[in-house]
Amino acid sequence: MFQAIAIHHARPEHAEDFLAFMHRVRAAVGEPPGLIEFTTWREAHGTRLFGHSRWESEDAFRAALPKIMSLGPERREEWSERPDELLLLEDA
Repeated sequence: MFQAIAIHHARPEHAEDFLAFMHRVRAAVGEPPGLIEFTTWREAHGTRLFGHSRWESEDAFRAALPKIMSLGPERREEWSERPDELLLLEDA
């Protein structure tokens, strides 16, 4: 199994816009081959937003990247306090 966790550092005044964008990305991805789960989370007492996906393999994740990135032009730079973090995890 392979997992990807995108950590977005949303500005408080743009957190809802950013979260709505993340939901649109999730919808655009659909159910590509190898996807097990793709969920969106928010920090309980903060403004970080998390996209968490689990895949059958890293290859399945990489094959879906064009769909994951397809709405990139809709994202606004001012929504973020700092650059995203991306964790790519494999079974240990």
